[in-house]
Formats: sequence, C-alpha cells, structure tokens
Amino acid sequence: MVGETTGDAPESEEVEAAEGQKEKAEVPVEEQSTEAAPDEAQEEKSEENVSAAVEITDQTGGAWVDSIDSLWVHSAAVLENTGNVPVVIGEVQMNFMNGEGSVLGTDAMNSATPEVLKPGETAFVSQTTTLDAVTDPEEFDHTTYNFEYREAFGEDANLMEVKSVQHGHGDEYTPYRVTGIVENTTGDVQEDIRIAAGLYAEDGSLLGVLTDSISVSVNAGSEAGFELTYPEIPAENAGKVKDVEVKAYGWDWGF
Repeated sequence: MVGETTGDAPESEEVEAAEGQKEKAEVPVEEQSTEAAPDEAQEEKSEENVSAAVEITDQTGGAWVDSIDSLWVHSAAVLENTGNVPVVIGEVQMNFMNGEGSVLGTDAMNSATPEVLKPGETAFVSQTTTLDAVTDPEEFDHTTYNFEYREAFGEDANLMEVKSVQHGHGDEYTPYRVTGIVENTTGDVQEDIRIAAGLYAEDGSLLGVLTDSISVSVNAGSEAGFELTYPEIPAENAGKVKDVEVKAYGWDWGF
C-alpha cells in the first residue's frame, strides 16, 4: 500500500551502527577528561603557593656595667614578613650568648610591635635586662632569637599614624628619648596602643629600639602624645643616632 514500508534495514547499516555504539561504549574511563573545575584548580594552586615566613633582617646588642656593678644587656631586632601571606608573630625569646656559643642568660615573653604583618612589612622587638652570672661586659657577644608565627586569618594590624616625632639625648638614666603624637586612624576606640621606635645610625644600621604603650583609651580620630625612654640602650649608641622609625598599633586580646 502506498505510504507503508516493510522489511529490514540493509545489513551494512546495522553493522556500522552496532560497531559505532560499541566503540563509544569501550572508551576507557581513564582516557576521559580529568581536569578539575576552574574554581577547584585555582584553590589547589593557591594552597600550594601559600608561604608564611618571618626572618630577622637586622639586629643589635650591647652590654655595660652600671654604678653598682650590675651588668646590663640591650638587644633589639627587626623582624620582616618575607612570605606572601599576612602573619601573626607570637612571643619572642632572646638568648644572650658569649663568643663561644654558650648561653649567658635568656629573656622570654617579648612582644613584637606590631604583631600582625603583611608581606614585606617589618616589626621591632627589644629588651634590656641584667645578666646575673656575668661581670665582664666583654663576655657578651650576640643574641639569638626564638619566635613563633602563623598565617593570619582575619586579624587586623590596627596600625596608627605617627607624627611630630622628635628625638635626642636623655639623661644618665635614660640615654635616649623619643616623643611624638599617635593618631587613632583605625575607626574604632583603642584601649591599649603599643609603640616602638627603631634608632638608626647614619649608615642605616640598627642601634637600639625603645618601646612603651598608651594604656588609656583613645577614641577613633583622636590623638595622644607619647614619650619613649625604655628600655635603656648603651650610652655609647645614643650619640650615634641619626634617624628614628616609629611604629604604633592597637593591641587587643584577640576576642
């Protein structure tokens, strides 16, 4: 009848179709694309490239005997974030060494200023203390530092603006003095502002670091004066200071 068809398709067409289905079904799973989705690949690459690192890029130290024959030592260092992610610096331990590598004394629980650093940023740490078992300042040779750090996860450095900085000689009890004004530019009230001043020679070498804090609250946009005289630096270094770098930040308990 017109319009109706009967019979099977040609054998050659059936064979070709079957072979095509077979080839498609036999494609090995491992030969199929295994590329990760763009977001997953980027995440894996980002994790591989994360590098948290902090190094001491400059340091100084000196020892002297006071009027009652106590031996004092001042040590200070510059810590730099040499990685590619922000970091939080924990407590810093100082080990005061002689020339033979023996420990003359230690001092722990020192804090860096500031504690949170972005890549390329620096912080100061310093301490002045007595060495009870030492009588000759020539025995002190150098200081080694042990400190902890980790990648920062949302912590803010709370850096402040510092201006009107003045510096010069102090007196016999405070060999050097740094003053200035810190402005709270963080947008929030700060209840504990910590300040450090790096003292540098004409050739750029570190001579010492002074530290202190403003323990009264400073509202956002407000200013407070500061005076740094502690910790004491070697008197012989005071006459060599040419430049000062001051850092200030708002410290908190982290909660």
